Amino acid sequence: MSKRKPMDKVQARERRNQLLESAASAKLSLTQGVREMRAISGMTQEEFAQHRGVSARVIKAIELGQGNPTVATLNRIGEFFGLEVAFVPIRRAVKEQPDKESASAQETITVETLMAGKKALDEYFEKFAELVARNGFDSANNLLQLENTPQWDKPKTSAQTKTSPNKKKDRSS
Repeated sequence: MSKRKPMDKVQARERRNQLLESAASAKLSLTQGVREMRAISGMTQEEFAQHRGVSARVIKAIELGQGNPTVATLNRIGEFFGLEVAFVPIRRAVKEQPDKESASAQETITVETLMAGKKALDEYFEKFAELVARNGFDSANNLLQLENTPQWDKPKTSAQTKTSPNKKKDRSS
């Protein structure tokens, strides 16, 4: 049984909506997010950890700002609230408040940019999965690394390194 007093449904819904709004606007730190998710759940650190399938030590470290959890762990924690790890814009101190119109345009560009990046990552991972299915993990990883290496960094194939019969190396010097 939980040691914490359960929150009423209306208050929990309001806090959940605030949590999601803060996450969407990139105004939520990892520490704040985990602490708030646990508070909304009305659980102790140990109960929340067990519920999310992670150790209590991980939850404690995150809440203290000392943790370095994996992406999988963070996704396990956030899944219950419909959250997953993603790139968000970096928060910077703003000297002037932009007008609503320009702020709205910036948000649109950010969302479009993020969606394009997500699409590119999805395509990349789909291609990787196909290569793994056909060639195994190590071969697929090597193929993708070669494919994404700039031309000047790619290792030369044996056909590229062979000398032509007309150009024999002068070994006398």
